[in-house]
Amino acid sequence: MAQEERRLYLNGEIVEESRAHLSPFDRGFLWGDGVYEITPCFNGVAFRLEDHLDRLFRSLRYVQIEPPLSPQQMEEATNSVLAANSALLDSSPICKLGHWITRGEDPLGTSTPHAGATVCIICWPVGSNEVRGEDFRNGVKLVVVATRRNPPESLDPRAKVISKMNQILAELDAKGTEALPLMLDTRGFVAESSIANFYIVRDGVIWTPTGRNILHGITRKVLLELADRLGIKVIATDFTMYDVGQAEEFFLTHSSACVLPVRQVDRYTPTAEVPGRVTSLLMKAFAEETGIDFQAL
Repeated sequence: MAQEERRLYLNGEIVEESRAHLSPFDRGFLWGDGVYEITPCFNGVAFRLEDHLDRLFRSLRYVQIEPPLSPQQMEEATNSVLAANSALLDSSPICKLGHWITRGEDPLGTSTPHAGATVCIICWPVGSNEVRGEDFRNGVKLVVVATRRNPPESLDPRAKVISKMNQILAELDAKGTEALPLMLDTRGFVAESSIANFYIVRDGVIWTPTGRNILHGITRKVLLELADRLGIKVIATDFTMYDVGQAEEFFLTHSSACVLPVRQVDRYTPTAEVPGRVTSLLMKAFAEETGIDFQAL
């Protein structure tokens, strides 16, 4: 990395990573009381930043955290982080830009109200072990795990909250299988992976789970736009592993990888080649959108 230290935004200041300090009484640390957002940067440019910040503020409204920055000020602070880390962004074709906002400090054992929200903005490069060309060429494997996706009656999955214990337990379920987890909802319908939305293709039509038990991913939103542009039909519906077993193609979407083909889900393999025709069309469309040839990584 060309620069010695990453710079981040913390409560109104751009500081070196080593100088960034949070109170142990911050409610994000104590209780997981906060929200976050991850935006990919492709060739130094934040991808769909406006959409990501819009979702960030929707999550804040849901959990009733009042941020100290307006949406415009948040975007300005974000751009200052990108400018401060230009050497880092230039050194890696794919980086991540993260926003974390907690309810702020709330000392234990006192009646002192919290002093206002904590805002932290960080960017960092995506490692070669995280986004690998071979996965785009050959597909990844998924395994259905015992941990179910949180139902919206408990916590709405559309909000990106700091506590990821539900997804972490799913990843622990899959540990040792050399596969990524696929989570079902509490009714037995397919939901999503721990960090990605999941899709199948049947008769050339993309099936995506309904919005009830999944994160409304920004990459998912872009995929729907691209599919419409390409004339590929998409339906949002509840489906089970029976439907997965009949599918021609499976794939994932998440921010750093855009579209990632899947070669196997439990005992099921797609009836078409990997990546399939629809998946390949979408991968090509994302490559044009981002300027990244993921298969060549």
